[in-house]
Amino acid sequence: MTIPEAQKLGRAAALKATAIILVILVLLLLVGETRGDFANGILFFMQTLLSPYTLVFLLVLFGLTYYFAGLAAAEIIFEKQNNLWVATKYVVLLSLAICAVAVTAALMMRRDFSTEGLADLFKTYLLGLFFKAALFLAIAWRWATNKMKAAQVK
Repeated sequence: MTIPEAQKLGRAAALKATAIILVILVLLLLVGETRGDFANGILFFMQTLLSPYTLVFLLVLFGLTYYFAGLAAAEIIFEKQNNLWVATKYVVLLSLAICAVAVTAALMMRRDFSTEGLADLFKTYLLGLFFKAALFLAIAWRWATNKMKAAQVK
């Protein structure tokens, strides 16, 4: 197996796993939004899903997943690094990038630059969002790196 083939395999596995996790989370959001009033829930759901902030978030998520998955495949298949370590490393980097996008979007929407406003913003987005994103990304990346490790054995 060559490096480009390994990167292609790694990217396919990571993007597939990330897309599956994202679809599950979007379906949970849909159920949560439509629980009370179905018509308004669908409208709020579509408004949230099609907002520029969501589209930037998805672009960052899938763009960095594509990039990091190519690096991870090369590290696992050719450098023979531990797939758990590689998955953890890229989960932390992706979670930090997601938090950076969320904090930037919240700053643009809120425009509250007071000390208390910034402290609340960082507490809300950096603590809660980081760990939630890391949890779901860890599931996806663990599965993807196991696929990469299986390709190394073949």
